[in-house]
Amino acid sequence: MHPPASSKRARRVLMALTAMTSVLLIAGCGSSGNSVVVKGGFTNASLNGTYSFTVKGFGLNANSNTTANFFIEGGVFTADGNKKITAAIEDRVEAVGATTQVFSDNVTGTYSINSDGTGDLTLNFAGGGFEQYRITLSDAGDLYMEEDDGFGTSAGSAHLQTSTTTPSGPFVFRTHDVFTSATMGTMAISAGAVSGSFVMVQNGAAATGSIAAGGSIIAPAGGRGTISYSVNGVTHSAKYYVVSTSKFLLLDETAGILSIGMAEQQSAITFSAASLSGSYAFGSSGETPSGFFVNTVGVFTTDGTANVTAANYDSVQDGSVSSNQTATGTYLIDNSIGKGSGSLTFGGFTRDIWMVSPSRAYFIALNGTNVEDGTIDQQTGTFSNTSLATQAAFFMDGFDATGLDGLLKDRVGTLVPSGTDSLGTNYVASFFDPVTLAGSASSNAFSGTYSVALNGRTTTQLNGFTNNIVLYLTTNSTGYLLQADSGINMSGELRAQSSQ
Repeated sequence: MHPPASSKRARRVLMALTAMTSVLLIAGCGSSGNSVVVKGGFTNASLNGTYSFTVKGFGLNANSNTTANFFIEGGVFTADGNKKITAAIEDRVEAVGATTQVFSDNVTGTYSINSDGTGDLTLNFAGGGFEQYRITLSDAGDLYMEEDDGFGTSAGSAHLQTSTTTPSGPFVFRTHDVFTSATMGTMAISAGAVSGSFVMVQNGAAATGSIAAGGSIIAPAGGRGTISYSVNGVTHSAKYYVVSTSKFLLLDETAGILSIGMAEQQSAITFSAASLSGSYAFGSSGETPSGFFVNTVGVFTTDGTANVTAANYDSVQDGSVSSNQTATGTYLIDNSIGKGSGSLTFGGFTRDIWMVSPSRAYFIALNGTNVEDGTIDQQTGTFSNTSLATQAAFFMDGFDATGLDGLLKDRVGTLVPSGTDSLGTNYVASFFDPVTLAGSASSNAFSGTYSVALNGRTTTQLNGFTNNIVLYLTTNSTGYLLQADSGINMSGELRAQSSQ
């Protein structure tokens, strides 16, 4: 049973008091004073329709100003194209000790969009209180978002619904339970039933098997429904949020689990080693046994038979940096667990992979007892300084341990390359201190230079900020990024903007 709306209001009041009586954590995170010229033709009308979203983050627990933990949120909201959120439902699961607590709230709100696609979105809860997000649109159908109200910090994305019907057919799914497990596999959804196969990593050990009989999916209302399925002896009950006939988002509400994910329809082909052929960029993130994080981005090239002929990657684990590593390796698409499943080995460890299509795959890194997983996208085009010329939306999330207190931190904003060698960025950083239980946000603008290698690896020098933001491009201004600075575990993705 969900708590009454008044409990949400009480949580927001307590968090507001905490935010007002705590020192704002601005030091080291403010604007450089640079002025970055931005482009774009976005307006308030660019956000119009019903959107599905999920985010994960860290902040104060409900009805408390003395405890904080990780949380996940998801739902749907409807924007009217004229600065109003006319209706929304938000689902929230938060860690409370060794268990979890589930909430659901009806919401309305407001928003505003700047010409460069950045903006603000406020959700007002029916029982009182609010959440505020900083957002950046890549186009009218997709946006990145972070909570930046001081009550917590989070990062995720929202996508315009183009369908509200029950998903049907074969889907590849991937979910991540914070500090516990990563799971991926196939779901065959037909006539309300769910079946399939999976691979998961938990406590450093991999497990494979079939999704147990009895899985089911309930038709959505407004693009929001319920799905249940069993993997490795655990029955999961989750909310799902439809994006299109070929994609939906997942938010697990099973007791003791803190997991979001997504599912994409799988290509109707016979997968083989030849299906993974060419150059691919990838990005992954997760947690380590020490209680901190691991983030990796890179690129690899396969020969279409069994060999990884070249790989470059950058990684930060527990704040320790490994830059521009090179490797070769092997791979195998053997369908032994399920259609499109296989493995990829380079750089000293193996990744279980599951192909959505020949141009996209999910993976889980078998990296000791880390819980790390991510996505792989085929590269298209050629790469050079002149090819990087499109403004892009981006987000990054993770942890910054370089100050007096470690901060959970997120960034959402734009990257503005010149097409020659200069680069600017405008973003809002949201952060929360798990020691003082206070958070805040700051606006930032930096300028500098960039250099693109033939394999898409892009290095940057942003004056007054860092020389170590590394990008691995999948297309021009679309790909994965990592901050390769000691003590900082932050990574994310970027997506070229289009205001049309």
